[in-house]
Amino acid sequence: MAGLKNFVTSLERDAGARLQALLEGAGYEFRDVAYARFAAKGEGVNAVFYESGKLVVQGKGTTDFRLHRLTEIIGEPQARLAEATIGCDETGKGDYFGPLVAAAVAMTPDEERFLDEVPLVDSKTLSDRKIAEAAEHLRNVVQYEVVAISPRRYNEMYVNFQNVNTLLAWAHAKAMTAVHDRTGIRRVLLDRFCDDKVVLRALGPRAADIDLEARPRAEDDPAVAAASLIARDAFVQGLHRLKGVAGMPLPKGAGAPVLRAGRALVRDKGRGILHEVAKLHFKTTQQLD
Repeated sequence: MAGLKNFVTSLERDAGARLQALLEGAGYEFRDVAYARFAAKGEGVNAVFYESGKLVVQGKGTTDFRLHRLTEIIGEPQARLAEATIGCDETGKGDYFGPLVAAAVAMTPDEERFLDEVPLVDSKTLSDRKIAEAAEHLRNVVQYEVVAISPRRYNEMYVNFQNVNTLLAWAHAKAMTAVHDRTGIRRVLLDRFCDDKVVLRALGPRAADIDLEARPRAEDDPAVAAASLIARDAFVQGLHRLKGVAGMPLPKGAGAPVLRAGRALVRDKGRGILHEVAKLHFKTTQQLD
């Protein structure tokens, strides 16, 4: 599991002074940086504490710095997570264009306490840029699995599954068991999207390895929020890649902008292009005539 290489937080002036004294005692090298109270280098990190109160830490030793230096100054952050959990969430289910994505993220209370620079909230509350930044942080720290089903593959699989929730349950089962196998974590929290029996059937004999809990609005749990962020970033990246196939940007959702884009796409490239970029069973497909 890789450690953080970048960390940003805020400190009160007296906490910054205590950190400076601590780093001086640890033999860090100091230099002048514009608008900074101090800049120090040592133990595999560069730490800059700005006049604004912002502390920026970069380098391969960032995780150890947080654990062994910063906690001496501000104490250990409190965890929202009570026990090691695999959080699961999905995105793309309501989007005509783009992939269907399920993600599973393993998180322990110790990891969650030191992820305060990541907004562990439902991805629907953040911009694509903020989601990308948060997902990049998480991919460097946690064990995760993403199952991204491209539109072409989705349309092929839907012929057999004939139900989006059954297909999504298959994707979730694949993601959560992969993370379980790497971490040994049994507790799985899933943002409920269908009857639990559908997911248990998708797990098959692997259900014995999983202690599954599914509930609505589970994104208030940090592990599920992390899965939401990683899944949404994968969706946005997948949608962007399809721009090259479509020859035009493809909007999210299934509303009026999607209808306009779909009609332009069919007019320019023919209906066959929809198999490559869209979920054909949506009513939107019939509305493009």
